Formats: sequence, C-alpha cells, structure tokens
Amino acid sequence: MKSARHLVGRSLTWFVVGVAVFVGVLTTLPVPQAAEGPDRGVPDEMFAIVDVTAFDGEAFRQGWDVWVEDGRIRHAGQRLDLPDDLPRLDGRGHTLIPGLVDGHVHSFQSSLGDALRFGVTTVLDQSTDPAFAAAMRPAREEVGRGTGADLFSAGMTATAPEGHGTQYGTPVETLSGPDEAAEWVRARKVEGSDWIKIIYEDGSAFDMEIPSLDGETVAAVIESAHAEGLAAVVHVSTLETALEAMAFGADGLVHVWRDELVSEADARRFAEADIFVVPTLSVMVAEDPSVAELVSETDDAMLSPIQRQTLAARFPGGLAEGGDVAIENVRRLRAAGVRLVAGTDSPNPGTGTGISMHGELRLLVRAGMGNTEALAAATSVAADAFGVAERGRIAEGHLADLVLVRGDLEEDVSRSHDIVAIWKDGYLVDRAVGPAGGGPGAEIAPAPTETLVADFENGFEASFGEWDVTTDQLMGGSSSANPAVRDGALVVTGEIAPGPAFPWAGVIWMPGEQPMQPVDFSGREAIRFRTRGDGRQYSVMLISSAQPAGPPPTVTFVASEEWAQVEVRLDDFPTATPEIIAGLAFVAEGPVGGFAFEVDEVEVR
Repeated sequence: MKSARHLVGRSLTWFVVGVAVFVGVLTTLPVPQAAEGPDRGVPDEMFAIVDVTAFDGEAFRQGWDVWVEDGRIRHAGQRLDLPDDLPRLDGRGHTLIPGLVDGHVHSFQSSLGDALRFGVTTVLDQSTDPAFAAAMRPAREEVGRGTGADLFSAGMTATAPEGHGTQYGTPVETLSGPDEAAEWVRARKVEGSDWIKIIYEDGSAFDMEIPSLDGETVAAVIESAHAEGLAAVVHVSTLETALEAMAFGADGLVHVWRDELVSEADARRFAEADIFVVPTLSVMVAEDPSVAELVSETDDAMLSPIQRQTLAARFPGGLAEGGDVAIENVRRLRAAGVRLVAGTDSPNPGTGTGISMHGELRLLVRAGMGNTEALAAATSVAADAFGVAERGRIAEGHLADLVLVRGDLEEDVSRSHDIVAIWKDGYLVDRAVGPAGGGPGAEIAPAPTETLVADFENGFEASFGEWDVTTDQLMGGSSSANPAVRDGALVVTGEIAPGPAFPWAGVIWMPGEQPMQPVDFSGREAIRFRTRGDGRQYSVMLISSAQPAGPPPTVTFVASEEWAQVEVRLDDFPTATPEIIAGLAFVAEGPVGGFAFEVDEVEVR
C-alpha cells in the first residue's frame, strides 16, 4: 500500500488523435473575421501570413511576412519574395506572436490540450511522473499534427521524506541528506529530466509545518545537477530561502515569495547572480479584477470542465494571502533587471491551464512590465531560461508555433486572448473542447466488462485499477486515514482535523491503468457496495476528469452498525459526465473527530 496521501494524481496516458483541417488553395486569403478556424479559410501546412504586425519574441515588427513550410518558419521579414501559388493570409489589423511558453505547470492527460487551445504551445512542467514525461517526449521531438502542447519537465522533484511534493500520489524518491544528491540527480538524468527542481519549503510562510530539505542538501543537489549538465530551479516561498537558493548557485526560482518585500540591494543581488524568477502570480492573485474580467470575456464553451472547476476553486486561509506583496516583489525585481519568466502554476486553485497565461500577462503588466517585456517573458525569455530550443521566437528554422491575435498587442497586451488562429508545428489547431476536456477528438479508454471492483479477499487490491489513501493534506489540511483489510472487508479509520474549508479523509479507487486516468463507464447505472461503521454520515466522491481542485461531486451514505447495501446511481452525482470516472473516493468529510467505517463488495453496475 502506498503511503502517499492524495485526492488527485497525474495521468500517465497520452492520446493523440488527428484533426481534420481544410487546406486553403487560394493565392490570397481574406482577413479572418472570427476565431472559427478552417471554415473561415485559415490555411495550414504551407502558407504565408502577410503584412502582419509580428512580435518575434523580442520586439514588435511592422509589416512582416511569415512563410511557413514543413512545420517550420522558412523566412520571416518585410516584403518576402513568396511563390505565386503559396496560400496567404492577410494579417493586417492582427498581431502574430510565437506560441506561448508557460514556465510553471503541472501536467496530466487533458491539460496539454487545454493549454494548446489557448495558444500555449509549450509547457514547462515543474513536477510530474517521469513515465508521463517520457510518454510525451516523442510529440515534442517530431514535427507533425498533434492535439496538445509540447511538454518539457523536471520530472521527479527533489524533496524531503513527507515533504511538499509527496502528497500528490505520484511516487517520489526523497532525499535525507547531501550525500544522496549525486546519485539522485544521476537517476533523474537517466529518466530524462530536462532540468532539476528542488523543494526548499517548510511551510512557515503559510503557518504550516512541512518537512524540508536542509540548506546543505539543497546546495548539494544544485551542484550535482550542474555536474550532470542540468539546470537547477528551486521552489521557495520566503525571501530567506530565495536568498539562500541564490547563494547555493540555483539557476532559477519557480515562485516569487510573499512573506516580505525584497530590498533594492537584494534585488540587485538577484540580478547580478543572473538568476531568473518564475513569479506564478496567477496562483497568488487569483482575485485580481483583470483576471476575473478575462474569465468573463471567455466563451464558456471554450473551457473544459476541469478548467472551469480549477478557475472557480480557491486555496483555503493563509495559502491565498500575500498577493500584493508578490506583485510588489515582481516590480522590484524587474526594476533591478532580474529575468522574469511567465508561468501560472496551473491547474492549482484559481487557475486554468492555458487560459491563465493570458491572465499572467495582465498581472506582469500590473507589476510594472511593459507589453513587450511581458510577451517576451512568455516566449523567448522562458525558452532561453529553460534551454528549450526552436521555440519562443518567430525566426528562420524555428518551429511554426504561432498565434494570430486580433488587434494590436504592442498597445494592449490584454487582447492576447482574442485569438483568431493557432498553429502547432505549422498545423492549424482545432480549438474545440474534446470529450472529458481533452483535446479535439480525445478518446477515453472503455471500462472492462467486469463490474466487481473489489471484494478485498486478496487484501487492499482491486479487480482493475488501484486503491489508495486520500486526505485533505493535498490542500494543506491534516486529516488522516488508515486503511486495513480484516475478515475480507476494507476497514478505514482516521480523523478529520480542523483547518481546510473542505476537510476529508478516506480511500480512493482509480480505475485506469495509470493514476487518475479517466475511464468510460457508459452503460453503467450505479455504484453498489456494502458498508457498516460508527453510524456517522460518509460520502462517495466521483472524480470525472483529471485533477479536480475544488470539492468533487458527492453523494452521502450512512455507515450504520450493521452491514447494509448501498446503491448510488451515477445520475445522482451533479456532474455532466458521471460515466467518465477517474476516481471514486469513500470518505469522511466532517464533523471534526475520529471516524471508522468498512466497505466491501464494491461494484460499478
């Protein structure tokens, strides 16, 4: 049985399904009138966008032509000598920018499609399962039509036993001291980590106590990363740890701190050290009016269910405080000349994968950056900081990852979400929301014909999928659950502790071949199980898509002293897709105090 406590995990499965796209054959095409894509005559594969205002990753260029061929930019500049038969798109009145690069995400199956749909063509993942990252690697190394953003990742995170990063359900190889650093880093390099991410977090900024690596170990991991030719970035939440990470030789910091303001002298020290910072203001200033305006301006049909859910969710208590301090720290770092990289930390509460990059641009401008600077932070600066080649610029030989936006972004970067068309590797992106929030046409594996999930005759096992523990420790809580199998039944004991807005503790069954991989149970009608317990009310939670951030839909039941059969109809869960199941959790949600219940003979019928 795993010791990790989690409600959500990251899917390890990737689905790529081709999209049908109309190829223009006219030598001159009209300016698109709406972000409708192919039916408006927007070309792909081999074409040119002519007479457009282009942001090349560093500066705005007026009256540019951009020639795309074989998935790459063949030429870019003014008044190119284009073949007569090359399809063309008149770019007047529009701005063409490189595909956006989100410098801080946490990825799962559907998030790559969500990112691409909003013009984020590359994501820099700061912690995920190495197997998932490996499965994504072929897509970024091949030029061709796809349905998701390219993923580069740190893979497994360096953290202490029971430290931050161990609570998400993905196995983490922790470190206990500096003597383990070299071997740990070598293992990450073999797994394919593109850089190393280190957690230097004790929870003090949030009135919590979290086991953390000590400074000596952090320094050893950074040194070992550099010895292996890998950059090292550090998760911090205080100015003190940020300064220490800089002194240890970190290449970047993947959050700005919000416990205190940085002095002008210290800001200059960061600049002199040439360390970059990914502020992730989106996750710290989710209540900013400009962000709320962005969401209200976005057609709800463009958002997947998981994007809507994470955008609406919020961190509890102190985890959501300090946004103004974070903004001011970014302002001071920028004034000192520190390199700033745009990143959202999506899909954490208050963010949405893809869409939040447009909010991050607005927040960076609020923190003092000009429109050009903000766009550079989301394109070329991000690509350079993490060593991601052929992305983040409109330049000869680079991948044709392009976003055409209506209006003048040099004048107003808040228009960045008014997207006319997106090209990934030169192919037009279908922006429709696919099943369960995936990319266009994304498919979900069908459930096995077997209806019995578990009878616990063979321990804490399932007929398919797997069981694990789930608690509110994911959201900073301290509730606990302890499962055990006795007499052919699953016994769950634990305690609901005060703290988070939505406390919970119990067990979760994940039906997919990988954690939190959605499975299609179409044709099934109900969840049936036997239960008994201490007489209190419990809940069945249904996670119908990956990575929910707020409370998932639930149906309650009572675990009375005697065994009783419970049947919960899938239609009773308040969700649009109850037949798509990524997880079923049997949990106590309140009141505060100890609990004990048993479940047996779990079926999805």
